[in-house]
Amino acid sequence: MRRAIAIVSATLVAAACGAGRLPSPPYVGQPGSALVQVPYPPPPARVEFVPDKPDSGAVWIDGEWVWQGRRYAWKPGRWVKTPAGASFAPWQAVRDTMGTLYIAQGSWRDREGKEIEPPPVLRSGTPNAGAVTDSEGDTLDVPAIHPADAGTGETKGTVTEETRAPRDLIPDAGEGGAGTMEKP
Repeated sequence: MRRAIAIVSATLVAAACGAGRLPSPPYVGQPGSALVQVPYPPPPARVEFVPDKPDSGAVWIDGEWVWQGRRYAWKPGRWVKTPAGASFAPWQAVRDTMGTLYIAQGSWRDREGKEIEPPPVLRSGTPNAGAVTDSEGDTLDVPAIHPADAGTGETKGTVTEETRAPRDLIPDAGEGGAGTMEKP
């Protein structure tokens, strides 16, 4: 009897956890050189409505907040086709030993780890335009939904010596700071 209950429980857990998974691309870590200093962390992620999969080979990239120099903008989730030989490096946030915050926005990388142009968006998610609530239940004053890639492709933060992550923050940073950050 216990064995039967265990089998049914395991089946229910597996069905509940795996039934709604979206296909994803191969993932790779962010290089330390992609980190940009920001003054404050992004708001909580927005809830998005995922449209139907447009093509059998499409993969889903979650939406994310991207830094635009003075504020964050929401980049909606999207269905894309993975470029040949490429992997996706999801956004990353880290702090150095002094507490300074750095982020790297999601990007596509080739086999050598170099950033490549993102594939065309097949279909975008629809973010909930409602209020954003933090873990304490308080409503946050966050920017309106501004498409981060409207008209000009990917929006990037500016990396300068003042905004680049310190070497002690970048794991395995050799000459040129080519360390890799792991997915959180």
